[in-house]
Amino acid sequence: MTTKINKPAPKQSPIALKAIEHYLGVSNELMAQEPADVQRIRKTAQAYLSEQGLPTRRHEDWQYTPLSGWMNALQSQKSPGVVLANQLKDHLPSFDCFKLVFVDGVFSETLSDTLSNAPKGCEITLQSAPLSFQPQDAFQALYAMLSTQTLSVQVQPKAWVETPILIAQVSTQPGVESLGMKVVVNEQAQCSFIQQHITLDNSVQFSNGYQQFELKEQAQVKQYVLQNLNGQSFYFKNQGVTQGKQSDFQSFYISLGALVSRHMNVVEMNAEYCETSQNSVVLVEGKQVCDSRTITQHNQPHGNSQQLHKFVLYQQARGVFNGMIYVAEDAQKTNGLMENKNLLLSNEAKMDTKPQLEIYADDVKCAHGCASGQIDENQLFYCQARGIRKADALNLITQAFLLEPLDLIGSADIKKWLTLQVNNKLASLADVAR
Repeated sequence: MTTKINKPAPKQSPIALKAIEHYLGVSNELMAQEPADVQRIRKTAQAYLSEQGLPTRRHEDWQYTPLSGWMNALQSQKSPGVVLANQLKDHLPSFDCFKLVFVDGVFSETLSDTLSNAPKGCEITLQSAPLSFQPQDAFQALYAMLSTQTLSVQVQPKAWVETPILIAQVSTQPGVESLGMKVVVNEQAQCSFIQQHITLDNSVQFSNGYQQFELKEQAQVKQYVLQNLNGQSFYFKNQGVTQGKQSDFQSFYISLGALVSRHMNVVEMNAEYCETSQNSVVLVEGKQVCDSRTITQHNQPHGNSQQLHKFVLYQQARGVFNGMIYVAEDAQKTNGLMENKNLLLSNEAKMDTKPQLEIYADDVKCAHGCASGQIDENQLFYCQARGIRKADALNLITQAFLLEPLDLIGSADIKKWLTLQVNNKLASLADVAR
């Protein structure tokens, strides 16, 4: 089905108009058999995309993240492929998790643990509809237009869910993979999530999702996102977090794959004594582009936020970091720190970074910093003078630099597993850097 649209208000290229029409058509095909409430969600998103269009290089937030390759690789919805448990054995963690597997965006009962056997204090359900919200950008709108399932997690008050909840999104064939997630962690509850993105072949994937975390008073959430799609795929994720009094949200984003990826965190610290920690580990090569963004809003007093984002770039890879710490007028006694450090291992690699502070309170302690450069020749000389080959020295120095954010992980099992994923990728690139 082809859907004609009026030309969006922003000037759009012919390729952008073609992409918009294509995904409007895909969305209309999904709506054909859906109830009226789901159709309303999709129509709201369609109207946003039609009116606002797709972002271009003229949009400040998209200056360095190219979309032409994604626009050319138009994808349609497909039935989920067949995946056997032994195909995932080497990808998934070996330690104890409550496992939820989605194949090409659809929940797989055969590969997952039984929802009714969720960890004590945790209720997990599935809905056949996208989340209802007002889109704020084109990829949020595309999520609402194309997603067919939403994972909902409710953690009961005072429940301490010790077993991590693993959400593995597996792509097996060309197509759109779009999953929504809504997590509510009630008062004094605690839980952790591992979100893993996997491809099993070299076909072009379009992974686009939206998720919401709501932390009530004194709730604690730890989130680990591992993105390791193949080098032809596209990854776009938007995430919104709202925090209640004395809540604690920790997030770790590890990006190793995808041709173009963009991960966006928006954290709203809406009560006193909130804590948040956001961290990135990015390792890209070839012509990969990785864009990691955070918006941290201190809206009430005594909030504490910490961020550490590290990028390592090989060959012609490009990294983009944009972080904003916003401190409202009433958010006195705020403490906010944001660091971005980048290691460029070739003369062709590029890094675009923009840490920002916007402060309207006068009794705060906030700082940001960024640094980009190549490996210090003195460090290499020091290693080689002690009998370490240059290639091994490069790998050791890179490893020590990149793994620093993972030192903040409290779980020994999760830290060991994520470190192994990063080290495996580093080992495969060890001979690239010169």
